[in-house]
Amino acid sequence: MKPEVQEAVAELRACFPAAVVSADDDGSGGAFVTVDPIDPGPAYRQDRTRLKFHISHMYPDADVYPLFVRPDLRRVDGRGHGRGFAAGSFRNESALQLSRRSNNRTAEFDTAARKVLKVIEWMHAQ
Repeated sequence: MKPEVQEAVAELRACFPAAVVSADDDGSGGAFVTVDPIDPGPAYRQDRTRLKFHISHMYPDADVYPLFVRPDLRRVDGRGHGRGFAAGSFRNESALQLSRRSNNRTAEFDTAARKVLKVIEWMHAQ
């Protein structure tokens, strides 16, 4: 992992001290990351999920996108997930993809940890 990616993983660990933040080297300077557990929010039947994503070798100049949660995440009200959610896979495992691209991001401000926090906040607002 290149130093910037290692720093991003360290920031995630500091930001989520109650979670296990694992990072597997992707062989290109980036990392496959899992934050486990996170609380997806009150709209969901499950109160815990893993959040998985790839931090590419281009970080911090590349967005952390997309992110993935457990494939069986269901809403309490029984409705579909709506915009921003899609069935997908991450590293050959079924997952629910969260499409939350940061269009006007800046490398200095929009760190991987901030992205994860924004995605969790978005899930809580659903």
